[in-house]
Amino acid sequence: MRTKLFLLAGLLLVAGRLAAADVTEMAFVLKVSGDAKIKTAKQDWTVLQKGNRIRNGDRIKTGENALVSLIFIDDKALMKIRANSEVEVKGEKNAKGIGKELAMQVGEVWNKVTPNGPGFRIETPSGVAAVKGTEFYTLVDDQGQTFVYGIEGLVQLLNELGEVMVAKGQMGFSKKGSKPTAVAATRTPDWSLGDETQELDIEFENSDGGKKNLQIKFKKK
Repeated sequence: MRTKLFLLAGLLLVAGRLAAADVTEMAFVLKVSGDAKIKTAKQDWTVLQKGNRIRNGDRIKTGENALVSLIFIDDKALMKIRANSEVEVKGEKNAKGIGKELAMQVGEVWNKVTPNGPGFRIETPSGVAAVKGTEFYTLVDDQGQTFVYGIEGLVQLLNELGEVMVAKGQMGFSKKGSKPTAVAATRTPDWSLGDETQELDIEFENSDGGKKNLQIKFKKK
């Protein structure tokens, strides 16, 4: 049985099924281009594929010319991971859903976070980017320095020496041993832009143990 649903209805249904079966489920993979791998608690690095489920503690690593798109099941927050990046996806349940913490050692990600959602943080070797609902890019270079580019809303960038708010059109910078700073961005990344129409097939078991498929249509607005 195959049912076509728009994103909101589909994800609400899937989230309900998963909540009853496995509370560690956090996200689905919408798209994979190029070389991308996943490491889980039960399995070493394997090829990442569209439709894979991302669980608490999973690590994603991308190679040259790769791009990975994820959608979180509880609040529809979006993430794209660019080439040559490594990210660990972590989360903890709260009253609003799943508070998300991404541990990022190197690379670039784009995020669009649901306003007034359950919380979203990116931890890097030199700082933490904390948001409540916004769109932004985060870059961590090979020296562990952190760059945050504000697209919409506000991002709080902090480390052990202080904090700063990064607004739309600004670039935040953090490195070990220095307070974070925010200045007008001379350039803004745009690699996340493009055609985002997607269809994602998801298989799950119903209460009788039978398997069903959902086809979710997703389109970035």
